[in-house]
Amino acid sequence: MIKVKLIRYTPEGEKLVAVAAKQSLSRKPFEYQWGKMSDEEVEVWIKETLKRNHLSPWEHSVYTFVIEGISRACSHQLVRHRIASYTQLSQRFAKMIKEYFSVVKPPRISENSEASEIFDEAVSKAYEAYVKLLDLRIPPEDARYVLPQAVTTKIVVTMNARELRHFFGLRTCLKAQWEIRYVAWKMREELLKVHPLLFKWTGPRCINIENTTRKGEPITVEDVVSNKAMLTIERCPENVVAHNIPQCIRRALSIINILENRPYSIIY
Repeated sequence: MIKVKLIRYTPEGEKLVAVAAKQSLSRKPFEYQWGKMSDEEVEVWIKETLKRNHLSPWEHSVYTFVIEGISRACSHQLVRHRIASYTQLSQRFAKMIKEYFSVVKPPRISENSEASEIFDEAVSKAYEAYVKLLDLRIPPEDARYVLPQAVTTKIVVTMNARELRHFFGLRTCLKAQWEIRYVAWKMREELLKVHPLLFKWTGPRCINIENTTRKGEPITVEDVVSNKAMLTIERCPENVVAHNIPQCIRRALSIINILENRPYSIIY
């Protein structure tokens, strides 16, 4: 099972973002603004960053996650997000002994008996070859070349709030592959527990663009999927027309139910 957990974050990060945003317009000292800003004003200034598309204040709030049980295929996509820090389980120094060797089997393969059998056989043969290479005193850094991308890994990830907003824009979208899409939604879920005033305004790119172009109050993913808010953009960057976007987001979100209610990972 994929596990996503927020383990560290900037205390009072929402207030820090809000005060930093106000600093760009106010001549008064930071300490004065920090002492005077109420919870209500924090939300006002966070919304102001969206209205003005002034997102550099978001960079001051930082978050660290541990993500376990994802495939190497997924982690390769994750580390393409450059404004972040990563520390990952090394296949070079940590041997993939049987006790800890596992793979992620995609749902569409799991649901097809013939495909599942082909997958299992390929993984089994790859691991058998890996063990034989180790027995021949081939270093793990070379033996690992035969391992499949499905092998599970764990990784510590640190991003600031602005990069997380960008990450969610790309990876919570239905166009993102199912595994990293699940990870992205679960990361957002973790963040909503601690800093909802920031992260309730995040989601796929359609939401991000809507919130930096619309007049009036920003909207949330939850508003859109429950039809409580209407989009003002004509279509999203993936060319989905506005009236189809709510259903598109619902389909993107469905990966949570799919993975949490069906077997998709197998241990060898």
